[in-house]
Amino acid sequence: MAKSNIGNSALITRVNRGLILQAVRTLQPTYRAEVSRRTNLNPATVTGIVSDLIDLGLLQEVSGQQIQPLSTLGGRPPMMLQINASARKILAIDLEPDWIRVGLVDLNMSLLEYSEQAIDRQDEPGRVIDRICQLARQVLKRAQPDGIDGAAMGLPGLIDREKGILQSSTNMPKWRDVPIAAAVAKAIGVKPIIERATHLAAIHEDWVATDEPNSTKLILSLRTGIGMSIMRHGELYVGSRGFDGEIGHTIVDIDGELCECGSRGCLETFVSPTAINRRVRAMLKDGRCQAVKAAMDRGEQLRPELIYRLASEGDADSAEIVTEIGRYLGIAASNMVNLLAPDSLILCGSIDTADTLILNAIKKQIDRSALPKMREHLSVRLSAAKERSVLLGAAALVARDLFALPRLRYPGMNVHETMI
Repeated sequence: MAKSNIGNSALITRVNRGLILQAVRTLQPTYRAEVSRRTNLNPATVTGIVSDLIDLGLLQEVSGQQIQPLSTLGGRPPMMLQINASARKILAIDLEPDWIRVGLVDLNMSLLEYSEQAIDRQDEPGRVIDRICQLARQVLKRAQPDGIDGAAMGLPGLIDREKGILQSSTNMPKWRDVPIAAAVAKAIGVKPIIERATHLAAIHEDWVATDEPNSTKLILSLRTGIGMSIMRHGELYVGSRGFDGEIGHTIVDIDGELCECGSRGCLETFVSPTAINRRVRAMLKDGRCQAVKAAMDRGEQLRPELIYRLASEGDADSAEIVTEIGRYLGIAASNMVNLLAPDSLILCGSIDTADTLILNAIKKQIDRSALPKMREHLSVRLSAAKERSVLLGAAALVARDLFALPRLRYPGMNVHETMI
């Protein structure tokens, strides 16, 4: 019996520690009294655990005087708490069919080191993995002697999480049952957790949106492919075998172009990089897209990023292409809004230079196509991380092991709802 009590006591302490860390992370900088209120833990418990967490280096104190002036009654304000961001360093990897991104990230999701490299989706997996490992070693070398406390990797396709295998990827046809986690582990000394890229974008968005704990979010990721994830009350929707969110392969024209997945008329055939390039080439034959032609004559590659940039610089033909992309995305998003009635729709991906143009086109189409009651209170916005959402989501996947415990108490929430 004594052994059982000891075990229960250790579990309760661990749960309370996670609650306090989560409260500080979402409120920082904050006072002990506010942590007590949000966690429903008594002040003495909070004080004791906070002291332990400070000793462990996970929390640090900052003078309240730095945040707010002294009261009119005089005296020194109490010390405030915040996460010690440098207490953990995480290696994050984002494999996209056309790009590799590697970063070293702290607990505040700030990039400490970063490298990226373009790749060819037709390359053999071994060649791509070698490049991933090379970039990872470069990032880690710059971070020495600190090392890392964990690693995670975002992958485009169907995965086996337990075995660390990329089973298949529509946009990377040579990737079949590739044990990518084990291969990367040999290079960095830590086996990375693997997760689908669309899931990681959603995990990051939920991690940073600390003021929206009970909302339903749709995260639309516009990258080499188009993915969608659903976050509801802080929980990620995951389909059968972990495979979901392939909104890019929903059919919008049954007689349309052949998609890389083998079907015809998928959404991706209208908005993917291949579709964008095809549209540009057709316009070039008609004597249009002269700004694109001039850029290509200077040696630039025909890529969506080029079209996005030229559109943002005022090129009318490029803007027409980008607006059409936004319209098709808006049609797909409207269907999801009508089905799920979310609180927010968040756009992320490689859209830095034309983000506002695409977003406005999506909003306009949602206003046309979504039912009025479904979109009445809908927030449509860009992710702050944009093309790095997946990379930072990989870091959040590791970091949340410290925090992903019982839910906090929020204004209006019944105290009995605080446990998941």
